[in-house]
Amino acid sequence: MNVLLLYPLFPKSFWSFEKTLALLDRKAMLPPLGLVTVAAILPQTWGFKLVDRNVRQVSEAEWEWADLVILSAMIVQKEDLLAQIQEAKRRGKRVAVGGPYATALPQEVTAVGADYLILDEGEITLPLFVQAIQQGEPSGTFRAGGEKPDVSTTPVPRFDLLEFDAYAEMSVQFSRGCPFQCEFCDIIVLYGRKPRTKTPQQLLNELDRLYELGWRRSIFMVDDNFIGNKRNVKLFLKELLPWMVHHQYPFSFATEASVDLAQDQELMDAMVQCNFGAVFLGIETPDEASLTLTQKYQNTRDSLSDAVYAITRSGLRVMAGFIIGFDGEKTGAGDRIVQFVEQTAIPTALFSMLQALPDTALWHRLEKKGDSAINLPTSTKQR
Repeated sequence: MNVLLLYPLFPKSFWSFEKTLALLDRKAMLPPLGLVTVAAILPQTWGFKLVDRNVRQVSEAEWEWADLVILSAMIVQKEDLLAQIQEAKRRGKRVAVGGPYATALPQEVTAVGADYLILDEGEITLPLFVQAIQQGEPSGTFRAGGEKPDVSTTPVPRFDLLEFDAYAEMSVQFSRGCPFQCEFCDIIVLYGRKPRTKTPQQLLNELDRLYELGWRRSIFMVDDNFIGNKRNVKLFLKELLPWMVHHQYPFSFATEASVDLAQDQELMDAMVQCNFGAVFLGIETPDEASLTLTQKYQNTRDSLSDAVYAITRSGLRVMAGFIIGFDGEKTGAGDRIVQFVEQTAIPTALFSMLQALPDTALWHRLEKKGDSAINLPTSTKQR
């Protein structure tokens, strides 16, 4: 079985960092970690080729070689995903699709001809897919039925399939899930509210593999909340530090975390010692009424500005995400965000309009009210 792993284009936006990438002479910020993990879970007797369309086009030879095309995408990649499914079908290829977009809106994927839907988390559904392929089934939908996999059994991703020089940063994942319940967030829909983590040795094995392959630059821990399970992340950092010392600090790290990181000096110090340089915070807004409405209570317990100061003093550079468009938002919300960014000297601030993503609490609230805007999701995250 020759499998072409295909990653669709991202549309141009502030989040795509194309100007920064041009300065760095790179093609994309991060590689498709999901697809190289899929390749590691599938039978290793199969052949794999990966094409990230954000890096280059699929060659005619690659199309001809493939027996099966597997795609994964976020909602923001919808347009090119659907186009690539149709192109693969035009060429007579069997097509399997997974990832956040297909999991959230499977009917949109099947409408353009996908043969197999590998939904939810692949550790559970990929073996079901392989069984169907081996039994000669021409189509199928594979779901986890609410079960969440034990990620401590996830194999080392097939990093060897990536074109390293194309990427500004590498991706690894320590945990899935988040303990909070933000109304607009689809992470808890996709991965649950009980953070599941890999073992320290498991992630060190991934770093060993990247080191063996020659990577010597920044690595982004793509966890949606790296500190969701503080006990386990501290155990990991305790093991990571001697690894970094032994290898003479070959990597720098960045990640995403909730603002309660600021309340744990031990954790921040451990991250800095392990060469974490930056952390992305979902601050969303300095307006406490909006935070309360959207159930982001963890951002209301302490001063947000004090949290940013504490994290910065510890040696971590803060990147922050903000959202405009909460219900009941008072005039001047954007100005207040700008003032907050200037006051706290946040060097990287990203702004988005509120989106009602499929199956989130916000989606269901708007659906109950009959709001047609829920039919227009435009973005989500992949992990």
